[in-house]
Amino acid sequence: MKIKNLLPVLTFLVATQTAFAQLYLIPTPKKAILENTFFTFDKNTTILSNDFDEFYKNEITDCAQKEFNLSLRSDRKAEHNTIELLKIASDSQLNSAFTTLGLDENFDPGKEGYVLKISPQAIKIIATTDAGIFYGIQTLKQLIIANKTGNNIPCLVLYDFPDFPVRAWQDDISRGPIPGMALLKEQIKKMASFKLNYFTLYTEHVFKLEKHPGIAPEDGITKEEIRELSDFAKKYHVTLIGNYQSFGHMEETLSHPDYKHLAENGHIISPALEESYDFLRDVYSEIVPCYGGEFFNINCDETFGLGEGRSKAMVDSLGMDGVYLYHINRLNDLLKPYGKSILMWGDIASHHPKIASRLPKDITVIAWGYHAAKDFDSSITPITDTGLNFWVAPGVSCWRNIYPDLQVAEVNIFNFIRDGYKYHASGVLNTSWDDDGLDFFQNTWHGFAWGAENSWNAPSADLTPEASETERKSRYSHFNQSFDEIFYGLKGESLVDEMLSLSALRESGIRDILDNSRFFEPVFPIHFDYVQNGKRAENEAVLEKLEVLSNKINSIVPNIRYNESTIDYLRFAMQQIRFTLRKNLLRIDVYEFLKGDSSPSASELKKAIKTLAAESEALKNQYEVLWNLENRPSWLSVNMQKFEDMRNDLEGLNGYCIIKPDNNLTVQGRKITITPIFEGLPVFYALNEDIITQHSKKYTGPFFIDSDVKIVAGVIQGDKVFPLAKDSLIYHKGIGKLKKLNAVPSDYHPSYDGGGKMALLDGKLGNPADLRSGRWQGFSGQDIDLEIDLGQKETLHQFSMGFYQNTFSWVILPREVKVYYKDSAEEPYILLQTITNTISPKENGSFKHNFETSLDGLNVRFLKVVATNYGKLPEWHHAGSQYDAMLFADEIILK
Repeated sequence: MKIKNLLPVLTFLVATQTAFAQLYLIPTPKKAILENTFFTFDKNTTILSNDFDEFYKNEITDCAQKEFNLSLRSDRKAEHNTIELLKIASDSQLNSAFTTLGLDENFDPGKEGYVLKISPQAIKIIATTDAGIFYGIQTLKQLIIANKTGNNIPCLVLYDFPDFPVRAWQDDISRGPIPGMALLKEQIKKMASFKLNYFTLYTEHVFKLEKHPGIAPEDGITKEEIRELSDFAKKYHVTLIGNYQSFGHMEETLSHPDYKHLAENGHIISPALEESYDFLRDVYSEIVPCYGGEFFNINCDETFGLGEGRSKAMVDSLGMDGVYLYHINRLNDLLKPYGKSILMWGDIASHHPKIASRLPKDITVIAWGYHAAKDFDSSITPITDTGLNFWVAPGVSCWRNIYPDLQVAEVNIFNFIRDGYKYHASGVLNTSWDDDGLDFFQNTWHGFAWGAENSWNAPSADLTPEASETERKSRYSHFNQSFDEIFYGLKGESLVDEMLSLSALRESGIRDILDNSRFFEPVFPIHFDYVQNGKRAENEAVLEKLEVLSNKINSIVPNIRYNESTIDYLRFAMQQIRFTLRKNLLRIDVYEFLKGDSSPSASELKKAIKTLAAESEALKNQYEVLWNLENRPSWLSVNMQKFEDMRNDLEGLNGYCIIKPDNNLTVQGRKITITPIFEGLPVFYALNEDIITQHSKKYTGPFFIDSDVKIVAGVIQGDKVFPLAKDSLIYHKGIGKLKKLNAVPSDYHPSYDGGGKMALLDGKLGNPADLRSGRWQGFSGQDIDLEIDLGQKETLHQFSMGFYQNTFSWVILPREVKVYYKDSAEEPYILLQTITNTISPKENGSFKHNFETSLDGLNVRFLKVVATNYGKLPEWHHAGSQYDAMLFADEIILK
């Protein structure tokens, strides 16, 4: 049996003031007994060959060559200065060896544990399996790289074993970058050195199928590559886990003309068609045999819209639970011939808990969550309540980010693994995702190593929240020092400190400064949050911080001995942040120029635009180089187009037009003004058309509209047509008539104010496909409460108010909308109508719903509208029920 009372931190039983009082190892071993003596590597150091594969010996000799410039000898016999690998499978022989060597006879290394004993005369690695020997070698290498003084390493005894049998990582290869084989093998080597032992490639459509050749991109991953990768991984004691999305998230496949008929909706394959299972049988027949491991991940998460298409009759008959169970069992039948156990995401426990007892007995569900929660009980207990075997899946917080959010990853990974251990999870799957297809893998090593640290050596599960936080901070601090020493080969310097400072710029006060979306965000529309007083100084201050960071990193880089290539990716992230800050300052310049401020001048502004556009082109070229070092060509063109669009947006500012609808209605209607940034440019416009030409109407001054209209306008100079400005407006009696907004819009994103306080009465409708268009006004945890003053009594026939719902994204329709009225300012409001919501929050997908009622010719001046917030998220919500739902509305229409 393993000794469970071994401290999960380094325990130094012999106090010493030598350089070895602090050991840098990832993951931290269970127990270390440090002695005040050394083993010295020299020309006589010999590896006792025994019967081990040369691979194991080369792991040691290559390290010694690099660190000591020594070529270690290999021999079957030697008396002193030896390195010996001892695999002892028999319990009696193991106990005998432990006794002879003065080791703890009660220690059981299990399948992956080991003992590392270093004396002045010999280094011995003892384990019962090849995996244990391999992990002992990895620890020895780290002692050499990060803990040596000259040619000396400390004498000690390490007892070590993992807390989780499955310590996995995932690379998303389906939402953008498909890594090249070199990077995939690099992942295996590096992750194995941190004692991770399972690897999965999140796969939707990128596996090249012989039976269905039109689905994968030309440079998709092949059977031969998976087999090659599997063979490579075996040497490093890593098992590849097969992976194929088999229910939802199949939009890339189902958008293909040959497979559209299999779609339940845009992203779900229909369980109502037998042909769906014929297709999945074909897919499995090609993918599954390539993977030798015992698991296969069918994923099957986020099946929003199930029952809306071909399976409606099935859902009506069997219920949603029954259809889901039917599909999972069909997939299990397809996988049985291959001897695989199903893995799938844990949505099944929260959305379909009743079917757990009827699922395959060997199924493993994966609880996932990527935020920095204090605990993850709400993600785990729905699974433990079912009795299903489970893993936990934290993440490295890289997706949609210029640089990973190291602060979120620190808490998320530690706390989720801690709670997984508390509830007896059998594995950990640390994830990276490529939601927007822009991320570079080379920036994620730190987060994956932190996951490895906690997967091997689980956080204490029985501490108070305060004590657990103290443990996390202490372990994280030591881990970061170790990462500097091991991953970068630094001595007494910290690159990780600068990485943490870079990530912490998220707290600088500049919204979303490390988000990819902010980097590519066009200058217009100009949200007030971006340009209000103090924002110029904030951006300039962060630019100064970034410059200091850059100088520190430049001073450290010459001393980096390992993984130098990752620095190019770190530096590029800093360049992206610098560019975003400069674009922010340009936006402020444009805003102030349009207000008529004296600075900057038109010529200065044009020069700044030209400079930033040129910089965007240079960044595009650099991005392409870095991409090609990591990934295959496919998807690169998508990202290159984003850079092209950004440059075009910047260059287009020279002829950019702003369409300004006035919020005061007159007898002529609503006044429309079109203003170019730079005066004197020829502006053309058209109504209810899609394009303009030089034959379109030339703008000479404001005009009026008195009905719904679509406006397109732009500058045309010679043959050059600058980017067009477009706006769609509706016309009704309530435009501009807001008296008072008795609620505060969410500040989660600047677009959530809808463009200002008049957002719900500005004549602009929101598109449910674009929640951040600036046409939706969002509110968190509160009712929408507003008052309308029509200025005089008006006859009203129809009331309508549009709302958005996407329950997955926390946005739920109001429970009800109440309309009140009164004739004078002094009177109390009288309830006129209550419009009750009839749509369930379980309704799938994103959509808009109008709450409408007849006003029957009401003649009135004042109205009050109250939309009641749903409240806390439902108990069954994936994020848990402790968070407030949000309300999003686009327009109150009074006819």
